[in-house]
Amino acid sequence: MYRAKLSLWLLAVLTLILSACVVQTPAAPSAEAEKSSEADMPKAAEEVAADMAAGSEAEFQRILACVEENFPAESYFTNDLLPTSDAGWESMDCESVDQFKVGMSWVLNDGGAPWYNAQELGFFADVCLEVELVAGGPGVDHLQTLASGGVDIVGVADGNRVPAIVYGPTPADVVAVGAILKLSPYIWLGLDPDTPRDQRSNKKLTPQDFIGKRVGLPINDDYLFAFIANKYGIPADQVELVESSFMPDPVLAGAMDYIGAWLINEPRLMEEKGFMNWVAFQFRDWGWDGYADVLFVRRETLETNPDLMRRYLAALSQGIKHLIENPEDSADIAVQYSVDVQLTKEQALRRFQLQEALVIGNDDLPVAHMSAERWNVQVASMIQYDQLELAMCE
Repeated sequence: MYRAKLSLWLLAVLTLILSACVVQTPAAPSAEAEKSSEADMPKAAEEVAADMAAGSEAEFQRILACVEENFPAESYFTNDLLPTSDAGWESMDCESVDQFKVGMSWVLNDGGAPWYNAQELGFFADVCLEVELVAGGPGVDHLQTLASGGVDIVGVADGNRVPAIVYGPTPADVVAVGAILKLSPYIWLGLDPDTPRDQRSNKKLTPQDFIGKRVGLPINDDYLFAFIANKYGIPADQVELVESSFMPDPVLAGAMDYIGAWLINEPRLMEEKGFMNWVAFQFRDWGWDGYADVLFVRRETLETNPDLMRRYLAALSQGIKHLIENPEDSADIAVQYSVDVQLTKEQALRRFQLQEALVIGNDDLPVAHMSAERWNVQVASMIQYDQLELAMCE
């Protein structure tokens, strides 16, 4: 009996001791506490990038609405003088011949193929025009030539100059009447290390591919990185920008990972040095897509002699069509007319291959035709990245 009571007493004491050692489960935090805790945590890189991109897009849409209302593209461009896609071709009976001077965007190289075709194949002569091609190039500003009446029409490689001229600090009353390259040729050019140098690369670059890389850009072109960084959330301190020319040598030597370039120029130089594995980030696929080799004239010219402009653009359009449909013949003609450079037929043909999609475009419009929506989007981007000052929309 004594032993039984003692056992019961010991069991009770042990139960009390074990109960005292049990850890109590804490109460669940309130919803307010959870929110406070989450707010104190640093955001992940993906969230920061998403916030950057969202803010950039919201700002862009605000600027675009302002541009469409106050500075619409229709105020500085027209397709009205270009032939329609179903327009036929027949020569005119000429009682007289009009002299017409063209200020070219660059030296006389294979980039002038549409003009050379129109000249050599008689399209200009068919519409009673005698055309002189005035070379551009380093140190030549055909805007001044146009203003002084030295040429009748000008081609500018960078179409962004047109709205900059129209709405700049010293505005000029000019109108864009056509674009040879309907998609932007601007790229960041590098080499694909995963592809042998004697083979072509199929790699598709994205903005994230530039993280941790060294990019060479011509002076004042860093706004293009700002565009990519803000639109796609790339931290500025994760890409090294250095000043460079368009020449690809620093990439070939390994001093830089990428350089700013034109699709129709520098890749050919790489190929001629045996580097077939070049890879290009094409800005047109990522939202920066201005027209190139844009033709513009004084508004006064359009108003006083629209027939002259209509004939010129019709003949030039025939030159463009011949380039697309007959590249071999166009290359032979380009070699003959490219008096400012040493050019082979193979080099000209390669250029035509690289630029074909840019000439045709993706808008289902006839050659050289432009879109008001495209112009407005590009002007809004220029304002957002400090390439154009329009106080009302900033």
